[in-house]
Amino acid sequence: MPLAPVVRFGGGPQIESLRTRLRSWLAEHLPDEFRRTAANPDYLPRDAHERAVAFCRRLHEQGWFVPHWPVQFGGGGLGVVEQVVIREELAYAGAPMVNTNGVNMLAPVLFRFGTPEQRAEHLPKIANSERMWAQGYSEPEAGSDLAALRMTARRDGDDYILDGQKTWTSNGVLADWIFVLARTSPVKDRRQEGISFFLVDLDSPGITRRPIRSMTGYPTFAEEFFDGVRVPAANMVGAEGEGWKVAKALLVAERSNVTRAAQAQRYLDELVDWCHEQRGTAHDPLADPVNRLALTRAVERVEVGRALSYKVAHQQAADQLDPALPSLSKLYHSELTAALRDLGAQLLGPAGALLPDDPDAVLHGHFSEGLLLSLLHTIGGGTSEIQRDLISTAGLGLPR
Repeated sequence: MPLAPVVRFGGGPQIESLRTRLRSWLAEHLPDEFRRTAANPDYLPRDAHERAVAFCRRLHEQGWFVPHWPVQFGGGGLGVVEQVVIREELAYAGAPMVNTNGVNMLAPVLFRFGTPEQRAEHLPKIANSERMWAQGYSEPEAGSDLAALRMTARRDGDDYILDGQKTWTSNGVLADWIFVLARTSPVKDRRQEGISFFLVDLDSPGITRRPIRSMTGYPTFAEEFFDGVRVPAANMVGAEGEGWKVAKALLVAERSNVTRAAQAQRYLDELVDWCHEQRGTAHDPLADPVNRLALTRAVERVEVGRALSYKVAHQQAADQLDPALPSLSKLYHSELTAALRDLGAQLLGPAGALLPDDPDAVLHGHFSEGLLLSLLHTIGGGTSEIQRDLISTAGLGLPR
């Protein structure tokens, strides 16, 4: 079933022509192993990741991997509207988008805070999927309370020396580089002061990396130990002590969640199609009015999510973003994705609990594996509780 939402993004004939060209290209070039699932390739084994990288490089040749970037850095020179449409279509098709930390998080920060040298060094390599990035924010005692971080960075000539630990590092197993927050001065009245933002080569002497295996069986995360790691001062993004400002900008840089919205539509369409195939059989979910009502409500929630992601994108295009809207979109889509996967697992019955490597898995084990990953999305990038705090303070003006 092609992507056919009730709510449309707009843009006129030019945008519809772009959709048509992209769908035609994907029909010819998207490998079947990715077409069958909307799973995040950052959570796949290395061999599948390498095939995903190869696909993204072909996508880059078309100008569609980072379509909204300036051409000089490897982008397609398109606008926000085109970017949203391309990402929506790619996500619905199941196209793997590697290096999301580099593309969605670090790149916007470098465009805003990076030096010309930093942009020239890193952006083209991100665009061509040559340099994979990990996010080094969380520590054993600093997750949602990020300002409690303990990693230190001490100036020594032209370098900073980093000591400490990062954990639950997204894409930490596959990454070549990591961006980290470290404390460059002692804790002051405001704990957010004295924190700086660094770009670190993970092959630097003094770094020990250990994978963390998730419920899916894949080493989804990693932890890194920094023992006297020398990082050139030129690798600091922004001024010393301004890391908190940089980190905040990073966390709202890509929060339209149009990818999540399209994936939610994909989950729903797969589920509805499967239910129709079961009509008249002993296991006919649609014979139960409770299931029909649950699917109807899911349709409603998916359309609301798409409308919300479109609103964020339109505000971003107009440079008039409501500060609470990215958190609202992140919260909504994290919990919507989990709810859809849970609904799918229930409707599919016992076979819906089988993982993709089981020959009897239903719908390629998409919902069972997705259900295991759902918890990650309500924690990673800021927990649902943190998003609610931001909505209440930035959006409603409530006291902390």
